[in-house]
Amino acid sequence: MAASKRGGGGVSGRRKMGMVLSGGGARGAFQVGVYERLLEDRRFASGPVAISGTSAGAINAALIAAGRTPKEMLAFWHSIGDDPPATASARFFSTAARTLLWLFAREGLRLLVPGRGWRHLLQRAKGHLPPRPGDFLAFVVEYILALRFDLVSEFLSGIEEPFVADTAALRKRLVEVLGGETVPTDRVHLAINTVDAHSGRVVRFVTRATPLTRPPDYHIVDAITVDMIMASCAIPLLFPPVRIGPHLLWDGGLLVNTPLAPVVALGAEEIVPVLITEPAEPGGEPLAHFGRAVERTVDSLLENAYNVDRKLLLERNRLAALDPGSYRAVTLYEAVRPARDGIFNAGSYLYFDRKILDQMYHAGLRAADDWLKAGPRTDHLEDGSTTAPASRVQRLAAVRTSRVPA
Repeated sequence: MAASKRGGGGVSGRRKMGMVLSGGGARGAFQVGVYERLLEDRRFASGPVAISGTSAGAINAALIAAGRTPKEMLAFWHSIGDDPPATASARFFSTAARTLLWLFAREGLRLLVPGRGWRHLLQRAKGHLPPRPGDFLAFVVEYILALRFDLVSEFLSGIEEPFVADTAALRKRLVEVLGGETVPTDRVHLAINTVDAHSGRVVRFVTRATPLTRPPDYHIVDAITVDMIMASCAIPLLFPPVRIGPHLLWDGGLLVNTPLAPVVALGAEEIVPVLITEPAEPGGEPLAHFGRAVERTVDSLLENAYNVDRKLLLERNRLAALDPGSYRAVTLYEAVRPARDGIFNAGSYLYFDRKILDQMYHAGLRAADDWLKAGPRTDHLEDGSTTAPASRVQRLAAVRTSRVPA
């Protein structure tokens, strides 16, 4: 069966397939199910010739490019669930506690002296009388936010570690599953996407030189390294950034969570994007709780990152239809994504429980089944303002041969 074979190299039919795998933490298990089902379909059984990944998607992209089967990929994610390879930084929490105690002591002494501080305190207290459950904490937070936000800056500056958890164990586990410090790709071209922590620029590492993979955004390498994958997974504030050459790098999901451009630059003729965000909830119902608000905030940021690249490619449909001699066209399929499901909540991005990972994997199988049964459908702009025939435009996501969108 195709799922038991090597996942790299080849084309879908006579067209070269590219896969784009988004970031999403533990939701990366969803992509394993999608990939397994695609390999079982004759149209995609040969696997991708180019893969672009970010964060958890970078891990899956590396595993696919290295020839790991879906079963082996799922085993890797299970190992994360059984023994999460991250260690909370003692230095982070010790310096945080020390700074917090110092600020409390200093501000307490300051309030012992009558003056403006007392007047401001009493002004804010009026809004919380008579007191109700939660009012004291609300009052303290309001006082800090409204009058003493400088305390927040002092507190953050007092923490002497720029990350919460160390990921050295994750790096070691990636070395083990990949069989070394580099990804042993064969015929699969691989792109790993990161962001420079100082400049905010996108930094992409790719394994093939083409007219489109040019500096400064693209860095051509002989092989993708484990450090490049770790950089793409380095969630700011949570995990440590990774230094590669002159760059201090962290999670590419900040700017390019579902990076379409690299697979086009690497020669793909059709693109299968795999997102880990649910479709928009119908209607304008109020958000039920704070967790839902957090979930929608994160999902919105990730969706926007995808739509920026998506619309840029699809806008070039018009140009491809008008000037095909100057543009190369690819087919952009509608994204594979999970259906609305209770397991995809605010905590699921970092909840690596084996049972939840299995549920996400099976959600990926179902989502891919539905996607395949629906066509799959090619993506297109919704405004209906195309200047070329719709049947042609819907199959084109054009990229100028001398330049690719970042």
